[in-house]
Amino acid sequence: MKQSVLEYKKLLEQEGLLVEFAEPEGKEGEDRPVTLVTYFSGGADQGTLFLCKGAAFKEAYLKDAVNRGAVAYVSEKKYEAGKEIPALIVNDARKAQFVLGEAFYDYPAKSLHVTALTGTKGKTTTAYYLQSMLDACLKKQGGNGCALLSSIEYYDGKTREASTLTTPESLELCRHMRNAVDAGLSHMVMEASSQALKYERVGNTHFDTAIFLNISEDHISPTEHKDFDDYFQSKLKIFDRCTCACVNLDSDHIGEILKAAAKCERVVTFGSKENAVIRVSDIRPGRGKFYFHVAGPDFSEDFTLPVHGAFNVENAVAAIAAAWSMGIPVSLIKESLLCVTVPGRMETYESSAGEVTAIVDFAHNGLSFEKMFDTVALEYPGSRVSVVFGTPGGKAFNRRKDMGEISGKRADRIFLVPDDPGNEDPQAICEEIGGYIAKEGASFQIRMDRGAAIREAILGAVPGEVVLILGKGADVTMHVEMCRTGQMPSMQKRRLPNMEMHLPKRQRPVKQKNRSKNRKNRAKKTRNRKIRVFFCVWRQQKRKSDRKFGGYILQNVEKKDRN
Repeated sequence: MKQSVLEYKKLLEQEGLLVEFAEPEGKEGEDRPVTLVTYFSGGADQGTLFLCKGAAFKEAYLKDAVNRGAVAYVSEKKYEAGKEIPALIVNDARKAQFVLGEAFYDYPAKSLHVTALTGTKGKTTTAYYLQSMLDACLKKQGGNGCALLSSIEYYDGKTREASTLTTPESLELCRHMRNAVDAGLSHMVMEASSQALKYERVGNTHFDTAIFLNISEDHISPTEHKDFDDYFQSKLKIFDRCTCACVNLDSDHIGEILKAAAKCERVVTFGSKENAVIRVSDIRPGRGKFYFHVAGPDFSEDFTLPVHGAFNVENAVAAIAAAWSMGIPVSLIKESLLCVTVPGRMETYESSAGEVTAIVDFAHNGLSFEKMFDTVALEYPGSRVSVVFGTPGGKAFNRRKDMGEISGKRADRIFLVPDDPGNEDPQAICEEIGGYIAKEGASFQIRMDRGAAIREAILGAVPGEVVLILGKGADVTMHVEMCRTGQMPSMQKRRLPNMEMHLPKRQRPVKQKNRSKNRKNRAKKTRNRKIRVFFCVWRQQKRKSDRKFGGYILQNVEKKDRN
């Protein structure tokens, strides 16, 4: 919906956000049409309403936008660079961004059934499971499927983009919702991060269904949440704007979660507890799959989930509970689980002779790490385990201790590598993690090239070993910023993600024909080709050095004796 500067001024006044409307001298009362709302100066054009946002904002961005044709700007303070155009000064730029975004895109959330998921782990996998169930149901009814906003990708019916945030910025969220509506989609599944809920990135979007998966300490840092209570309370905000709450009874702090969920019109509980509305039981591992039984008020069925990882059963049950609450037939729910895949989550590869297994997963905090090692112990009992991982810079500092201690107790070989170090020195991050590993009596190796570390871990594996490649999942980029010295940290430079995805010229159209199948097949072929090379070299080295092979077996025995 295209509006004018004065109409947006009135809107901000109505929302109690406008502090001052400053007009250039001699141009009082003039109104200009707004054809674009953006915070990316490079995309500004004639008719742009420019948003000044973020701690890293520079006045030069506003100057660039004005030069490109911006007709007004929104900010929490006035800038000299914007003296030639009206300034809409607000008391909260974050809230203003959503208010302006939903108005510009004509309130698309009102035309969508929105399901939001939150939790410390499992959001992405559960989102993919639920999207698959909704796709099956909606397409059978003649619909166009379901939109998805996840930490892997954003799909809105018109574009498919690599995600830059777990939950998009407010303006991007509104754009994706508008695209979904225009593409004829009726449902959207989205991940709601604690940051998005805390800082109102989702604005006043109403969630028809909200899924609360679990909670444990994570994202505690000066730039995220000051303590666990702040993190937890931010997560609970998902119930402030929700009709139906789906809650995991097996989660920690369940009493507080249920109390917060009680404000919703309907609460559907799930889990292994006897009083769960949707109850899972009889979980049994198979070869690369899990069997389990789920009972609800009007059904009692056996399910099959063709993926590794017992924790994925919990994610599947969460999706089943949400799908059941929406009235999706249980038969379609069962069928959907048989064919859904999630990029970078429990992707398992084996050498041609089945001697070594490599698992790629996004496990990146203490809870997911613990679950991962539990899964390996269950599905590969007695196997030697190697792990390649790192932790990010500038945030979630507790992960260094949690993941270091867990790997020190449970892994036989540990390779520490960079993982989105930001402006911290990746070597120092690895050394800090290593300190916690050493306290558990374990050894570790630090490698500044993640790819080389993965290769070394696989080439050094012995028959029966499981190599865990954790933390990045399907990510192909590394977040690296300049250090205070102005130099790059001591690591290999990586391609950085596109941080501005909202410009039409940057949008990648979706090829409607076999888009999902082709993309997955290409990714699988590329990854399999790399894995085959690793295993081929590994077999050659194993044959050349029986002494080295025997040495690893001896180290394995000694490590187990220590434990």
